[in-house]
Amino acid sequence: MKKLFFALLLCTAVCACEQKESSVDEKMPDAKDYAYLHLIGTIGEAPVHMNLIQDLDYDKNPWYTGYYTYDEIQEPLGFYSSMDSTGQGQLILTEFAVTDEPYGLFKGKLEKGVYSGEYTSAAGKKSPFTLTYSFPEGTQQFSAVRIEATEPAKKDAKDSPKGHFAYEYFIPKATWLKDAFLKEMVGDSLAQVYKNPEKAYVVEQKKFFVDYHAEVEGMLEDDQDAAFLNYDFEKSMEVLFNQDNLLSIATVDYSYAGGAHGNYGSACASFDLEKKKKISLEDVFKPNYEATLTNALTAAAKKKFNVQDLEEVLFVKEVEPMATFS
Repeated sequence: MKKLFFALLLCTAVCACEQKESSVDEKMPDAKDYAYLHLIGTIGEAPVHMNLIQDLDYDKNPWYTGYYTYDEIQEPLGFYSSMDSTGQGQLILTEFAVTDEPYGLFKGKLEKGVYSGEYTSAAGKKSPFTLTYSFPEGTQQFSAVRIEATEPAKKDAKDSPKGHFAYEYFIPKATWLKDAFLKEMVGDSLAQVYKNPEKAYVVEQKKFFVDYHAEVEGMLEDDQDAAFLNYDFEKSMEVLFNQDNLLSIATVDYSYAGGAHGNYGSACASFDLEKKKKISLEDVFKPNYEATLTNALTAAAKKKFNVQDLEEVLFVKEVEPMATFS
């Protein structure tokens, strides 16, 4: 199911302390300089930009997610990679789609900074595509880092349930943008305390495991099937749009804390790279925009999911504008 970016930012505990300056030269551990690829080219004759993100948690064959936009429309279209059953080393990207609806598909090879092959649209039209690794003026480059840890609920038990915590995040070169990314990942309060991203995420990691052990203690039994006590929290970043001095990102999280399934959440933020600031709704819309924008967002969501009542697929009757949807 297509991810929706209408979720609230992850809340953090409020704390007050002196603001610390970050260093643009801080060396991060295990940084991957090629985890994020910005590709420019064409599908058929239509100019497109693609933001391709490599999952850092893999053994041999990396997985990818990302978004691409037609220059004429500039609406981010999401995709994820799938296995190549042909054994020919193809990179297959499948567009997000509502369940049982047709979807677009890229099939090609990514070699020496060029991704090329054949694109099949949701309507079945086939077109050649060629996309080349490029970061022209007005775009941003990032390296990426993954922090991950696992702790058993019972230290001395062989098959103990475990808590798992992971962060994947981007590291921009510009200090102001690195600070802005940190706020999107951990919230304003924690970002004011720890300007070094690694330190901030380690604090979040420690809190997760303290809460995990406190919650599962007393629920552990030697003869119990304790799969539901394998708690998980993962958070990552995605790039929706990166061109013409405009940057849109999403922070995406997944959590499982018992029960039948986990929960997904996401929040978006957009930045003006020339003015070096986060874009707010007030920067874009005229005063008293709320009612008009709510109607437009609700109509768009109903069209996307092909329903008359949004409560059939979401938990709301209408989609209201909030700072994290942009």
